[in-house]
Amino acid sequence: MSRFAIIVEFELLEGAFDIFHREVMRNGEASKREEPGCQRFDILVPNKEENRITLYEVYDDEGAFQAHLESHHFKEFSDRVSGLVTDRKLTRFCVSNDG
Repeated sequence: MSRFAIIVEFELLEGAFDIFHREVMRNGEASKREEPGCQRFDILVPNKEENRITLYEVYDDEGAFQAHLESHHFKEFSDRVSGLVTDRKLTRFCVSNDG
């Protein structure tokens, strides 16, 4: 079975970057610390774009990603940032170079 990855692109309200960045850093740290199926949680900040953050996450499998979505820290993160996001695009991937 191959690993499961996602890329999530967030467009943020003007002036919301600092708060969102702090919250997504907290969520990423908790994901890596508390979720054995979370292999990678990268927070990507595009150069010279203050209203955008992209996440690259890798999980053991899609079930581990579903467990992430049900975690307490993810639900808290979602609640805290819900008013800061103007658009979100999530793309799911199968990691094809496994094994």
